[in-house]
Amino acid sequence: MTVILATVVLFVSCSESRTKKTGEIPVYSVMELDTTTAFAYDEYSTIIQSNTVVEIRPNVTGYLEKIQKNEGEEVRKGELIFKIRDAEFSQNVNAAKAAVQSAKAQEANTALEVKKLEPLVAKGITSEFELQTARINHEAAVAALGQAQANYENALVTLGYTTITSPVDGILGRIYVREGSLVTPSASEALTTVSSFGDISAYFSLDEKKFNSARKMVSDKNKPASQKNVIELVLADGSMYKYKGRMELASGIIDRNTGSVQMKAIFPNPENGVFSGSSGLIRIPMSYKGCLVVPQSATYELQDRTMVYVVNADSTVTRKVVNVEAAAIDGYVVSNLPTGTRIVTEGVDKLKDGLKIAPKEVQK
Repeated sequence: MTVILATVVLFVSCSESRTKKTGEIPVYSVMELDTTTAFAYDEYSTIIQSNTVVEIRPNVTGYLEKIQKNEGEEVRKGELIFKIRDAEFSQNVNAAKAAVQSAKAQEANTALEVKKLEPLVAKGITSEFELQTARINHEAAVAALGQAQANYENALVTLGYTTITSPVDGILGRIYVREGSLVTPSASEALTTVSSFGDISAYFSLDEKKFNSARKMVSDKNKPASQKNVIELVLADGSMYKYKGRMELASGIIDRNTGSVQMKAIFPNPENGVFSGSSGLIRIPMSYKGCLVVPQSATYELQDRTMVYVVNADSTVTRKVVNVEAAAIDGYVVSNLPTGTRIVTEGVDKLKDGLKIAPKEVQK
């Protein structure tokens, strides 16, 4: 009985020892990389601008009497924003109007004088010299009347400048003055800005290497709108903008310092929900042929670098930095791994360099 019990204990002990030894080599899913065609998005940081941003500046010097609108408020074309005190300008209009009346009377008197002298000269009663003098006086009166009328019209225009209205429909920007401030056309800073409604432009810099493929999206004018409007916009809060845009060339010059060219994407903004000055991400759909794609689950971030674990011939793993060219739908397009590389596809946060694993091949 004692011998049988000892035999059972020895068998269990050996079995547990083998299980423990086998468990020391963890099993990880592994895949071998091969070339494929991937559909990915290139992402670029962008600053969004209204297609029309108008600076509002005064045309006359004066004290600000009234600010009619608030910052960030919608304004319509022709709607009052600022009112400059106009007492002085109204006086100038009245003075100019009185000058016109006086000039009209003078012109009428000189015209009447010429009319009276003409028959007298014809009869020899008055000299020709006196008639010529009257005509010269009349011409001077006509010129004075014209100048007075011009001064009056100019005074009216200047008076009109005391009411500052919006030149477009849009959103009012920050207001840099307060009621009672002295405003002048020579000031370096505008009173405010108005960002117009309508389409918005998202500006970004595109690498020279990708410029030629992107230019095809710009140059084909015969494409229908459904094929041109393929650019996506991710807003600052991470949400996807509901409208897609089209790409346009913003500059025809490649910056040799950065090796990039300035581009822009035009998006509709019918609800005026995106404000000028907003930030976001541009997403450009691209097709990568003959590329290598690693699953997102096979990667992890370390100090702003994307890492994977490569499986060596002896089943040990080595950490490696990968160059991410684009975020594909099912992973990342990478450029610095050779075809046939085997990588761990899951649980990479538990691995470390030199660890030996039991690879479990993943079917592609």
